[in-house]
Amino acid sequence: MRYWLVLALALGVVSLSPTSAPAQSPAAPASPPPQGAVDQIFLMRSRNIARAAAETANGGLGNYMAEPAMHGPTANAPMVINEDGSLLFTFRGFRPEDRDINGNPTFSFETEVLVNSDRTFQILYNGPIRPVSP
Repeated sequence: MRYWLVLALALGVVSLSPTSAPAQSPAAPASPPPQGAVDQIFLMRSRNIARAAAETANGGLGNYMAEPAMHGPTANAPMVINEDGSLLFTFRGFRPEDRDINGNPTFSFETEVLVNSDRTFQILYNGPIRPVSP
């Protein structure tokens, strides 16, 4: 009986050891995805990065809230997918106390954030809402 216990333990250790793991090829360098084929997790994380950057730049959640499209489904987020795989988010924001009589937000900020495929970001614009060009 002792022999079987020792054999079982030995086989268990060998099967769990890292030397028995299959060989893995080295990771290929990241290349930008083609237009329209952006990873959904990257889209969601990028939206969150852009929103958090705007919140920080405008004094935190006590002073600023992004428009609802930056909180809901990623497909509704105001973004452009660039050829290099980066995402450009242009969205509005408001102060929490700035609401109309019906409780709807009164937007007064516009933020433009570029999120690169390596998750670095750059705030390109953060200020008053710019006029829409025709």
